Amino acid sequence: MLELNPSEYHRVASFFDSLPYGLSVPNSVIAGIGHGRAFANDLARPTAALVYNNGACTVAGIVDDFVFAKQVCQWLLEYHGSDYFILYAFPEAWEPVLEGFLGSATKRRRRFDFDFNRAKFIQHGGRVEGVPTGYEIRRIDEPLMQQIRDVANPYSRSYWKSAAAFAQHGIGFCALHNDAIVGMCYTAFAWQGHHDIDILTVEGHQRRGLGTLMARAFIEDCLQHGLDPNWDCWTDNQPSVALAEKLGFEPRVEVQTFHGVRP
Repeated sequence: MLELNPSEYHRVASFFDSLPYGLSVPNSVIAGIGHGRAFANDLARPTAALVYNNGACTVAGIVDDFVFAKQVCQWLLEYHGSDYFILYAFPEAWEPVLEGFLGSATKRRRRFDFDFNRAKFIQHGGRVEGVPTGYEIRRIDEPLMQQIRDVANPYSRSYWKSAAAFAQHGIGFCALHNDAIVGMCYTAFAWQGHHDIDILTVEGHQRRGLGTLMARAFIEDCLQHGLDPNWDCWTDNQPSVALAEKLGFEPRVEVQTFHGVRP
């Protein structure tokens, strides 16, 4: 398994440019926007590659190099820079090969990848209104993203190299209560106008409609600027599925993944 320099990412780009799901995860790294690394089985003539976006990762290419597959699995189980990984594989022929090397160290979990139905969103009402008393919905700028990274949700550091990088390439909205950030909906991965959503409401401030308000603001901003909001989540995450459908997203494909968590 050989690591590529950013200037070499184009050598494996074709493996990822037509994925049927999770396009923004590897392609944001290849485009130099996302925070990650890329590996190939051969530098001169690669036939398979792994793109690692600090936890979210995709392996793609021809399933013919079992040494590379084994090295990928061993490397992921060392948990470089993250306490977890979610591994996508395309084509599906990768799955039994990877499962043979990952074994019981990971769980097979399924995720929904959604399509956005603009007409459905508009029908359900896209305007942000009805903010609960004592709360404020505010656009996430660089200082607010720095607060999110430092205090409200340090996990967000896995997506962006810096708050400045987010401010340049991402969009987002947060909920504030007594000047504290208690919710956030922001770009996790960005590529060619696609913005994958990460959304969180702090415990103790849930069930107040803040997630809906932040997500609606996010989607409206995407529509105003000709961008595509993307939603995906675990199939058993019923609150996320319900919110997605409320906002006009429709499940498009159910994806098998390998989910590893540091022991």
